[in-house]
Amino acid sequence: MNNPDFHRAIGRIRRRHWLHYAVQSLLMGGLVLAMRRALTATGPEPLPLSSGPGLALLAGGALLAGLGLLWLRRRMVPNLRRRAEENLRVYQSRMVLQNSLLLLSGLPLLLAYGLVGSLPALLAYMVLMPVLARLSAPSAEAYQRWLLSR
Repeated sequence: MNNPDFHRAIGRIRRRHWLHYAVQSLLMGGLVLAMRRALTATGPEPLPLSSGPGLALLAGGALLAGLGLLWLRRRMVPNLRRRAEENLRVYQSRMVLQNSLLLLSGLPLLLAYGLVGSLPALLAYMVLMPVLARLSAPSAEAYQRWLLSR
């Protein structure tokens, strides 16, 4: 716990955690805004995504992606026989998957803004993301709990 290399590694994981939240939130927001423009564009034919089955297919794809990430996250377990650096890498990968799962939870709010133009949904998303990032931020104590969990 008092090893400076360990604390540097946890600090690096923590910085990447915050960067991941920012980048993925911006990417999801950009995707929803691009989708909104495509859906609201008046053309000769409506886009297949704007129909009920198209939206159901999109929601099902997001659900399957989330389930895949959850399955992968559960498979990333600590092993005390591994070197410490390898366990830190597994922990960081697990955090990336956890962040992706948590960020997918805000997708319905973004879609509500993108499809309906609901400003309260956008504000709720803007409040939810930093709160989730703060609550799931990695720490030395959380790493040690994870390491001793198996």
